[in-house]
Amino acid sequence: MAIIRALAVDIDGTLSDQNRVLCPAALKALRKLKVPLVLSTGNTHCFTRTVCVLLGTPRIFIAENGGVLSHSDDDMEILADLNVCEDAFQKLAAEFPLQRYNSARYRFTDIALQRNFDVLAAARRVQEMGLPVEIIDTTYAVHIKDKRVDKGTGLVRIAERMKIDLSEFAAIGDSNSDLPMYRLAGFRASVGNAIPELKQISDYVAKAEYGNGFAEIINYMNENGMI
Repeated sequence: MAIIRALAVDIDGTLSDQNRVLCPAALKALRKLKVPLVLSTGNTHCFTRTVCVLLGTPRIFIAENGGVLSHSDDDMEILADLNVCEDAFQKLAAEFPLQRYNSARYRFTDIALQRNFDVLAAARRVQEMGLPVEIIDTTYAVHIKDKRVDKGTGLVRIAERMKIDLSEFAAIGDSNSDLPMYRLAGFRASVGNAIPELKQISDYVAKAEYGNGFAEIINYMNENGMI
């Protein structure tokens, strides 16, 4: 088994349950970690920083699906362009009933939408119009994001700054937005509620769902001497 020096972990649906409530088992597992945990999420920078504070994890994280990185409390890096997302939103809103989440005022690089429209049809229109964005459905929200960035590009930058090889990262998640970091990490594990595409490329798939699944994964890694 590979030795893992850091974990890149999604939040919603991975540490939390279907209602976005943190699972006690996940918190207990986090407390036992002896390696850094890098949160990797579609959530805003300020939300993710707050979660880091509450969990006691490093202020090193990937937010807005790779659009915003935090290397420390004093070092934020913006990698995406909100303007291309705003332009795409205006064009798509003429054809689809798009509704923003009220977190918009806290977002630097992407647009989060309620899941009340045909996401696949909107994604096809993005391609037909040649827009420089992607539409990502995380099952909790739909994001219009700059297609130059994702959780994978974010993980590359984080790994460089941490001086940890990508092969020494474990990626843990549940949705489409986690696929890019799964393709880079040395060890991939999915919680029980993860989409089939993640499970297919995982080295370990938890039987338990949500945060209980995360705890199961950490137990597995500990038992196998990976962390």
